[in-house]
Amino acid sequence: MWENWGKNQQSSAAIAFPKSLDDLRQIISTQETPRVVGAGHSFTPLVGEASRIVSLKDLPDTPLQKAPNDLVWMNANKRLKQLSPALGDQGMAFRNLGDINEQTLAGAVSTATHGTGETLPCLSAEVQNAKMMLASGEIIDTQGDPTGELVEAARVSLGVLGILLEAQVSLVPKYYLRRRVEMNHLSDTLAHMHDLWANHRNFEFFYIPWSQRTLCIRHDLADGPKGQPPKDLDNLAVYGLRFARLLGRLHPSLRRQALALLSTVQSDEDYAEESWRVLCSQRNVRFVEMEYHIPPEAAHDVLTEVIQRTELKHPDIFFPIEVRKTSGDNGWLSPFQNGRRVSIAIHTAVTDSFASYFEDIEPIFLAAGGRPHWGKLHSLEFSDMEKLYPDFNRFCSLREQLDPRRKFLNPYLRRLLVGGIS
Repeated sequence: MWENWGKNQQSSAAIAFPKSLDDLRQIISTQETPRVVGAGHSFTPLVGEASRIVSLKDLPDTPLQKAPNDLVWMNANKRLKQLSPALGDQGMAFRNLGDINEQTLAGAVSTATHGTGETLPCLSAEVQNAKMMLASGEIIDTQGDPTGELVEAARVSLGVLGILLEAQVSLVPKYYLRRRVEMNHLSDTLAHMHDLWANHRNFEFFYIPWSQRTLCIRHDLADGPKGQPPKDLDNLAVYGLRFARLLGRLHPSLRRQALALLSTVQSDEDYAEESWRVLCSQRNVRFVEMEYHIPPEAAHDVLTEVIQRTELKHPDIFFPIEVRKTSGDNGWLSPFQNGRRVSIAIHTAVTDSFASYFEDIEPIFLAAGGRPHWGKLHSLEFSDMEKLYPDFNRFCSLREQLDPRRKFLNPYLRRLLVGGIS
């Protein structure tokens, strides 16, 4: 039985581990709907409902291959936590990363995984070329496309154009970041969040429900390592928030007192280290997540309404609400296409029921023109995506050309991407 990280997606399909490209071709040719799995960090049914799940971890490794202009070809099915130190050894780094690095590069770019930064795009936008195995078994290189359209579609593809084998990624010289973490009042954070994004290389914050407090995280360039990172208390803090919820069931004042105590326990952080070590954290407390990308001008009002509705109607929610900002890009299915977006993510523990909470909050995101994260829960289908993405039908037509038998479409992806295409 396969299960994703968030434990909300399962499949009884057998898992294949091809050891060569010929093995992979054989699986594709004999299976009705093979789907490749990475680290299982998506919450949507991208892999479930497949006739066969395929893991590429046993394929021969592809070494890093440098190209001019800080471009590097790399194995798309290695995890980010493997690639970052390998790049660092060669004096290079990803321009930006999200707050975890467990995902494979292929999974991260295929779902538009992102970090935070006013001028920093999502990881998909850094892909300059790709090598994919099509449903026919043919391997194509987007460098052979004179129009440049294939790579624009492949940057965020959900794995439906072909199986991503290698990616040529735009990198930067190895760098260090200074990380500063502090608690702040919600009103101050909302009033100054766009200034904080403008004035720091990376900025994000977490709102702690029922506390009126935010945990603010800033990153700026540093000359080298400095100080020692504090003990990782993120997971312990989540358990503390859950305990505060239990106290709140006895009396609301007990919850407020517990949250006030947690705020004092959270110590300010100020240290510097290699970029990927600072940007990425370990998340051991499992959750289920919905995230929407909102036009920046609507972010204040949307977040205010999300907080109000959460605290008014959903007293059991204790996971913090995460807020980030990402620069725009040109990917056909990129949620950041044509401009910056502020990302607002809500979470529940895997053991809690999430349906009513997500159903209640999602209309707020949609009313503001929000686009959902492709790897996180949402209720949208083909007709909805047509309205949100100018190049959506263009992408779907290309997908149909590359995979006319729809090998890479499980039932979920058919609902999402086929629509009116016959």
